[in-house]
Amino acid sequence: MNKLLEKSKQLKQNNKTLWQFIVFTLLSLVTTVIELGSFSLLNYVLLTSLKTTPFHFWVFNYTVLAGGLCAFLAYMISFVLSQTFNFIVQRKVTFAANNNRLYSGVMYGIMVLSLFFLQLWIPQLLRPWLAGITGGDWADFILKNANMTLSFLIQFPMNKWVIMRQKKVVVSPTDSIEKKSA
Repeated sequence: MNKLLEKSKQLKQNNKTLWQFIVFTLLSLVTTVIELGSFSLLNYVLLTSLKTTPFHFWVFNYTVLAGGLCAFLAYMISFVLSQTFNFIVQRKVTFAANNNRLYSGVMYGIMVLSLFFLQLWIPQLLRPWLAGITGGDWADFILKNANMTLSFLIQFPMNKWVIMRQKKVVVSPTDSIEKKSA
């Protein structure tokens, strides 16, 4: 066990980005459980009565074949829950971001909102075709996983290099002298 801990410390010191990617992936797996769990609970248990209610708003056209209002709400609510969790843990644990929280929050919100619309738009396009091959429940599950994979591939680089950066802290010689004398 000590060797494993030592190797992980070396990896963290020698390749910070690789280490962050590993931690990001592990925490994303927890986010995935939250997203799939809440999606399944909503789509297959709590909101099933809404599957026969078509939902049309702006570019979203969730017909009964696309899962109706049930699918729209299940995709939306599960995404919002998981991304709220993801922002908090990735900012604190993975990237140890110390940049402006408001900036991070706004930029993360823009990224997530873009992914949100993309993830709500893709299923309405592909679900009827995929449901014809796999059945409705499997189509929902496959599309949810495809959306989460797309989100993962976009989020790591955006979080690492744009949203959750670490500001370089410059310590002047007088700062360290003052701290030592205190």
